[in-house]
Amino acid sequence: MMRRYLVVANQTLQAAELRDELRKRVSAGPCSFFVIVPDTKAAQYDPVAAGGVLPQPGMWWWATYYGRPATDEEATAQSRERLSVMLDGLAGLGVPVEGDLGGSDPLAAIGKACAGRQFDEIIVTTLPQHVSRWLRADLPHQAERRSGLPVTTIITSY
Repeated sequence: MMRRYLVVANQTLQAAELRDELRKRVSAGPCSFFVIVPDTKAAQYDPVAAGGVLPQPGMWWWATYYGRPATDEEATAQSRERLSVMLDGLAGLGVPVEGDLGGSDPLAAIGKACAGRQFDEIIVTTLPQHVSRWLRADLPHQAERRSGLPVTTIITSY
């Protein structure tokens, strides 16, 4: 039976913690992914995390550096690029994958993604507790309550 995962991330889309979690899911058996990237506005980027995650050994699907966006248009372009790199990397593993850029409200983006598709689980990847707007807004628990799906929360170290 194929497991279907909704992955929600933006600035953390290149995090090693997410990469490791997705590799576990792929290794566990047949699965597919739908990646939604909420289109975060430039002013909402964390100044430290916005510098991007520098590649580490074994980081196989990303090596792009992202500086803090100066405009909303630049933030959207970076989000699209991160999404494209993630989709290419997962497709390279031979797993079915789709994705889309969502609105700036992550809960609304999750709702829209769930409206037209069926998932077994949602994976939310977020910045560390002290800077995460998503954790302050209780996004993982709200997504779980609204969707009725289990939510795995991955908190990155940046």
